[in-house]
Amino acid sequence: MASGKRAVPALAALLVGMILATPARSALAPTWQRLREFQRVLEEAAKALEGRPIDAVERLDAARFCVRAGPCRLEVRIVHHPRQNPGPQLFEAIPGEPDCS
Repeated sequence: MASGKRAVPALAALLVGMILATPARSALAPTWQRLREFQRVLEEAAKALEGRPIDAVERLDAARFCVRAGPCRLEVRIVHHPRQNPGPQLFEAIPGEPDCS
């Protein structure tokens, strides 16, 4: 009977250890998701602006950013894709045409 009482805490500790050792595959916190979006917007804007130095990035709404580089402005859209599995939100950043007028 004494060994049965010792087995319960040991089993509980083993179960907690297994749960903590399982990799987390949930969505990113909003702060980290937004950071990923800004990074992708900067990458795509840099390509579209062909090396012009970027001065500012402004989030217009949940799916649009305005990037300024000197006299040029560029809108970049974020398109979210459905998740197939748990994990970070899948998306792509699609730049428009630079307006340098």
